[in-house]
Amino acid sequence: MQTHVGGHFPQLGSPRGGHVGSAGQWQGCSPPHPEGPAALSTCSLPAWEDLLGTMGPSLTALLCLNDLPAPRFEVEPNYPVPVGEALTLTCVGSYDSFDYRLWKEAVQEPLTADDSCWEGMSPVFHYPNVTAKRAGRFRCLYLFHDFWSKLSEPLDVAVAGLYEKPFLWATPGLSVPLGETVTFRCNSSVGLDKFVLYHGDPEDGFKVIKPQNIKNNEAVIHLRNKTQEMNGNYRCYGYMSSEPHHWSAASDILVLSGVDLPPGYCTTIHLIHVVLALAPLGVLLT
Repeated sequence: MQTHVGGHFPQLGSPRGGHVGSAGQWQGCSPPHPEGPAALSTCSLPAWEDLLGTMGPSLTALLCLNDLPAPRFEVEPNYPVPVGEALTLTCVGSYDSFDYRLWKEAVQEPLTADDSCWEGMSPVFHYPNVTAKRAGRFRCLYLFHDFWSKLSEPLDVAVAGLYEKPFLWATPGLSVPLGETVTFRCNSSVGLDKFVLYHGDPEDGFKVIKPQNIKNNEAVIHLRNKTQEMNGNYRCYGYMSSEPHHWSAASDILVLSGVDLPPGYCTTIHLIHVVLALAPLGVLLT
């Protein structure tokens, strides 16, 4: 069982084709370094002196070595975004950046220019009404004094509600004593072949649990040696391996409960049963 703590989607596959080709060519916007990285590896003397006079030696060295740090890339919300709700992507540069670019990588099929690159003077890319078009894997970078930063780490944005919700149930039930095993099953009636189980609530933090076994459009997740922390809300999502960012609606929520039995509980209950069973015999003997 693989568990990811809130704010991180499970890795949904590797980029293929599309956004950055085998020759390093960018689709959509022009490449961040049109002449290639080597063209920015050194500054001419006049350019060096000009930058040095305005920004000091440390920042000038970073610029002329083409070594601006990658931005911090953030997504809100940090869980699958239901169709029609808002999505915000924020590209936080290390300096007073002048321009920002958002890149969408092609996971399965090549993307058109309009679908793979967005540019703006604000680090915030806000989409108030999300559709399937906004699902995907994104990176960003920023411009500072005609120099582009390194690319950010990728972020996976899953859009939920594009398929019918799966059915989630648990055995032996939803009230399971501590130390025991509970098994969740998530089943799709529309042929989905990948599943993810969420534990907790998005607003309060959650864990993402990947199934140990998927067969016949059903995922099986065993939670062994149950602890108190495992109690709470569970829901599952499904998606197709061919479209890893297009998710189903969330299943109905299951609430797992159950506590440890107090010491001597079983012995006490057994004695009560024995007394109740012998009581009629005592009456007969008197």
